[in-house]
Amino acid sequence: MIDKKERVASYRRATWFASQSASTTLAACIKNAATKLLNINDRTVARDNGQQMKLASLQPDKHGGYYLHITAETPGEAASVVPKRSQVSDEVRVGITKAPANTEFMDGDAFVYVRGNDLCMCSTGMQDATVRYFLQALFRKAKMREELTQFDLMKVADIPAIKLLQSQGVKEIEVRSTLFAASASFNRRKSHAQGVVGAAAKQLKALFGSEHDVTDDAITVALALKMDRRRTKGLKLGEKRIDTLGTDLIKNQEASDDYVIITKTGQRITPDEISIRSKVLIDAVGKSVDRDKAWKELNAFYKTFEESGALEQ
Repeated sequence: MIDKKERVASYRRATWFASQSASTTLAACIKNAATKLLNINDRTVARDNGQQMKLASLQPDKHGGYYLHITAETPGEAASVVPKRSQVSDEVRVGITKAPANTEFMDGDAFVYVRGNDLCMCSTGMQDATVRYFLQALFRKAKMREELTQFDLMKVADIPAIKLLQSQGVKEIEVRSTLFAASASFNRRKSHAQGVVGAAAKQLKALFGSEHDVTDDAITVALALKMDRRRTKGLKLGEKRIDTLGTDLIKNQEASDDYVIITKTGQRITPDEISIRSKVLIDAVGKSVDRDKAWKELNAFYKTFEESGALEQ
């Protein structure tokens, strides 16, 4: 049986700092760099700490996207090993071992799918900031214009949140609001979401004092709403209500409200951004995973949101 490892596939969007870069895309920059950097040596960059990062694989797809495998290694660095001992031993001392001839131990790697300015990735021991650093260094090595290296890989705030919510459904909602603000605005709140917070605030105010008092206190009310899967009767009605609540919350939030909506596929929606991620199982290759299987999972991950319309610019 093939061993599998769990990885988190995440979504980021390239955001450009320079206005003259607004018309470019990350995929176009990768294509440009690849035409100038033709071999692995060209596609390797060195970091100040002695680590080397390389574009181990690059493959285009028919949609203008690119699959990347980025690896990191520290030349000559040994790996730590734990020696085997009998069960009667009371301690072991960690040692080191050198990499086999003509190889290096891998510090980490990332599998990436880029289309336009959309980037999906999963990794082993490599953060998205490291992927951004590598791409920026690669573009500089290809002698591309400096403004094309000035970008960040961001969680997104402008994905149509309601469209994403409606395509996936709501699993859980957590709402926080300052108590005095929720209580004061209880009567004028019209949406389901605001009414829920206000109602809870009203009950808590009754515990601490008059439910009609409006004081500038620091008490916070927090609600966590979840579907109870143990109950089957009325389940569809419950799903409809929590979906409506999530939609109302996005449409009618007040400045004092903070919320997290988790969709049924695990995506997180907050007032400021949407965190798109998913857990996937991929065939293991040592500490890493199979390249082609990882790329396939990233493509499927991307398509989930493309088909829902959530990635429309």
